[in-house]
Amino acid sequence: MAAGAVLMGSAGAASAAPLWCGSWLKEPSRATNISAVPGTTASVSSPGNGYIRVNQGTYGGKWYAWAKLYNGWQGDLVALIWVNQSNSAYYQCGSRDGSSEYSMDYTAGVDDAHAYKVQAKHWHNGAAGISYGPTVIWR
Repeated sequence: MAAGAVLMGSAGAASAAPLWCGSWLKEPSRATNISAVPGTTASVSSPGNGYIRVNQGTYGGKWYAWAKLYNGWQGDLVALIWVNQSNSAYYQCGSRDGSSEYSMDYTAGVDDAHAYKVQAKHWHNGAAGISYGPTVIWR
């Protein structure tokens, strides 16, 4: 496994997370006060010297977190793994319309009323496979 601990203890557990973005922000680029969630950046095995991380920002009075891929290469995708505060279940948030497991650049944003642990997930079409950034307690 590449950088970072995986939520719930194993790569298999995190990869089986149900697809759900909670009460999401479809366009995190509209947020203000955007910054990296401390401790979530990880290098990924990719020809483009890419990395993943979880970003955070505010929109409409709420905080949101989303995963972003930087310097991605052909076949690189990103997802956000997050743990729900109300039921401790873990979920995967991918495309900004909530319809798929991954995004080519950045995911939808999950609000802090739902998510309390966050982690970026990287998928590369090829030998690199799946890797994870560190898991952190958020907000």
